[in-house]
Amino acid sequence: MSQETLSRPALSLALPQKKKRSLFAGDTRLGWLLVTPALLVVLGMVGYPFVEAIRISFTDRMVGRGPGRWVGLANYEYILGWPGFTEMVVRTVLITVAAVAIKTLVGLILATSLNQEFRGRNILRGIFMLPWILPTYIIVLVWRWIFDGQTGLLNQILMSFGMISENVPFLARTGSAVSLLIFVMVWKGYPFYALTFLAGMQTISSELYDAAKVDGAGRLARFRHITLPGLQQVMGVVILLSTIWTMNSLEIPMLLTGGGPSNATEVFPLLTYHLAMQNFRLGEGAALPIMMLPVIGLLVLGVASYMDREATQ
Repeated sequence: MSQETLSRPALSLALPQKKKRSLFAGDTRLGWLLVTPALLVVLGMVGYPFVEAIRISFTDRMVGRGPGRWVGLANYEYILGWPGFTEMVVRTVLITVAAVAIKTLVGLILATSLNQEFRGRNILRGIFMLPWILPTYIIVLVWRWIFDGQTGLLNQILMSFGMISENVPFLARTGSAVSLLIFVMVWKGYPFYALTFLAGMQTISSELYDAAKVDGAGRLARFRHITLPGLQQVMGVVILLSTIWTMNSLEIPMLLTGGGPSNATEVFPLLTYHLAMQNFRLGEGAALPIMMLPVIGLLVLGVASYMDREATQ
C-alpha cells in the first residue's frame, strides 16, 4: 500500500437521512384516530373538573347559591390569613414524612422476612395483604372503636393487665391522637410497600447472594450491599407515589379523629372537606388544594421523570 493511499482521507459513506415523520402522516394518523376517544374521555373527566375548580377558587360560590361572584384572590388571602394555616401545612408535612418513613421501614422488614424459604410463606403473604384489600371505611371505624375512650378494646386490655386504672381518651389527647393517626396510616399502607419490595427482591439474582456468602458477607452486609441497591429503583417510585397518596389522604383522618382534638390532626385534605362540604364555601374549599398544587405537581413530576429515567437506562 503506497504512502499516498495511507495519507488519503477516508471517504465518508453518505448515510441516507431519515425522513422526518409528520404527526398526522401514515400510521401516526391511525394512531391518533385510535387514541382520540380515550383522550376525549380523559379531558372530560379530568381536564374539565380541574379547570372548573380553578375558576371556582376565584369566586365566592356557595352550595345552593348559584355560580357566585368573581372575587379574585380574596379566597387565597383568607386562607393565608387563617391563624392555623402555617401549623396545618407543617402538620401535614410531618405526618406524611413520618408515615412514609415508617411504612418504608416496615415494608422492608416484612418483605425481607417473606422472601425467605419457610413453610406457610404463601399463606402469610396473603394474610399480610389484608389491610390493603379491606375497605378503608370499615377498618378505620374498627380502629376508632378499639381506641374509644369509653368502651374501646384497648382500654379494656390495658385495664385487665393493670396498666391503667381508668379509661384513657386516646383520640381526645393531642399526642396520642397524632400518633394513632400515623399508626393507622401505616397499618393501612404497609402492604403496598411490602408487596412491591418483595416483587423487587424476586428480581435480584440469587447468584449475587451466593457469591457474597462465599466471600464471608453476613446477612446485614448482604442486605446493605445487594438488596438495597437492587431495590433502589423500586423504592424511589414507591416512596414518591406513597408520599402523594398519604399527603392527599382524607378518609383516615376524617373517620378516625375528624381533625381533633383542637385541630391537632387537621390536614389540608380534611380542611378542604370542612370548608367545601360542611361550611358549603366551595370557593375557599377549591382555593386550598389549588394552593397545594405546586407541591403535588413537583412530586408527580418527580415520579414521572424518575420512571422515565429508569426506563431509558
